[in-house]
Amino acid sequence: MNYIKKYTIIIYLVFFLILCFLMYFINMGGYAFIDTDETKFVSVAKDMLNRNDWINAYLNGERWFDSPPLLFWLINISCLIFGKISLEAVRMPISITAFAGVILLYLSVRTILTKKYAFIISLIFATNLGIIIFSRLATNDLIFSITTMLSVLFSCINLFIKTEKTKYIYWCLVYVFAGLAVLSTGILGLLIPFSAILIIYIFSGNLKELFKIKNIISGLLILAILVLPWYIIMLQKYGVNFIREIISNYNVIKYLPGKNILKTISIFLIGFLPWSFSFLWIIGSRIKHITNTIISYFKENSQDKLNEKWKKLNRIEKFLSINTIIFFTGLVFTLIYGAKYTYLILFLMYPSSCISGIYWYDYIIKRRHDRSIFIATIIPNLILIICSLIGLFGHNYLNKLITQDLVTLIIPLIIVFFVIPVFGIFAVLLKGRKPAFISNIILMLSLTFIITPVFFNFMITNGGEKDLITFATFANKDKAELAGFMPSKKYSLTYYYDNIVEFHENNDTQWLNKYLTEHPKAYVITEIKDLWKIEEQGIQYMLLDSGKRYCMIQHMPYDIKKMGNNETPEVIVY
Repeated sequence: MNYIKKYTIIIYLVFFLILCFLMYFINMGGYAFIDTDETKFVSVAKDMLNRNDWINAYLNGERWFDSPPLLFWLINISCLIFGKISLEAVRMPISITAFAGVILLYLSVRTILTKKYAFIISLIFATNLGIIIFSRLATNDLIFSITTMLSVLFSCINLFIKTEKTKYIYWCLVYVFAGLAVLSTGILGLLIPFSAILIIYIFSGNLKELFKIKNIISGLLILAILVLPWYIIMLQKYGVNFIREIISNYNVIKYLPGKNILKTISIFLIGFLPWSFSFLWIIGSRIKHITNTIISYFKENSQDKLNEKWKKLNRIEKFLSINTIIFFTGLVFTLIYGAKYTYLILFLMYPSSCISGIYWYDYIIKRRHDRSIFIATIIPNLILIICSLIGLFGHNYLNKLITQDLVTLIIPLIIVFFVIPVFGIFAVLLKGRKPAFISNIILMLSLTFIITPVFFNFMITNGGEKDLITFATFANKDKAELAGFMPSKKYSLTYYYDNIVEFHENNDTQWLNKYLTEHPKAYVITEIKDLWKIEEQGIQYMLLDSGKRYCMIQHMPYDIKKMGNNETPEVIVY
């Protein structure tokens, strides 16, 4: 027993290693790249690697300013280590980032709270749906959210530490991860963490601590070393165009007044499953306390008085207050920029996990919040049970396409959406506190291990990515020009095609008619539903191939109306 206590930290780390391996790494190469974000980023990284140019980013032959280079660097380093560009090599840096985020969250919280608090908080963070899904996708989202999380987290730890030397190290880490966040996504990597940090230090009465000259000088030096070289090179090379693009990307005015607020909140709640209901109940119960805290700040606008109040709080209360501030600060940015910026929603998973974790700890260890956890457990589990029953017994009412996919999911649906929720409901009814918590972990493990590959492949098939991959392969084989006539750019074509794709997004049939005429041997990809519109305009084409959503057409070199009765048009076979 003493041996186990001595090496508890190693046991916990091994546990997280196994858990994260099962959720983030297993079968990461079992499905194609997801259009459009994943194929877009991977296309840029692939081009950067092929040209051996690690500064300039190009997408489909055009200069691309939308994202700083950190993701591309990580992908390309991984590909060089693996010796090739592959699904596993490209996604590996993201999965490692997710794992590192879980481990660093656990080790950090452990230093200021107890190991049990840290364990529960880190488990919730590791097993929410948003982190699991985006740990398997080669996009910027998770890299930004983890680096921003660590930047804020290390600044909060300093409020609990007394040793100046240790504080200085943590402040340096704050700037290191803020710099990486800027290299990942841009200026929001500074705005979000330092906005949260400023508000935290104001409300805790520790504002002087934030503006120590030594910390600021060291921090600015770190930011200069990490961030400035790439930005200076870009400014020297592209000047005004680069500045204009940065202003355009992060212009708050163009996003106000937050038209997609409901959509953004819905995505967050879905992403934070299975912990969303407990978090909603908890944050709702704290609204009164949060309001009183804000009012008291304006009444007692003195750092000394605020500091006295702060000192009276115990560590748990301080940690809860800090993460409430972080959540609402992040929420403001998320609502401004909207659902388009998924990495902002993912950042909210960190403070939400910390807030939920404290209440789950109290429920399990201190036997508190029974009513809150009871309601938060019953509601989602009943929803899952209903979904499983619909999937099992209502599939005759679904269309044939979905039914065929559900046939392979009947047993997983029974296990994941019925058996585990029933177990969770019985656990909470019988006051099985640990089993009630563990049922959520088992649910997410099962979803990851059984459902995730099927879910991604279902998205790829029904979203049309398989069609695009097939058509791009045909175009490569036949050395044909490739064009896209569709509502939006599909970067699966860009990634899998060996040349530049001519995209046209305006649904202008005149452009299509002109393009087919001027490029008679080119292959054009369009949505199947648009063929009716094309035919109505009298555009003659040959249908070369058709998939579930997209089809491939080519210029028709003859006029059917002018052909004799006994003439047969040429048949194109692939």
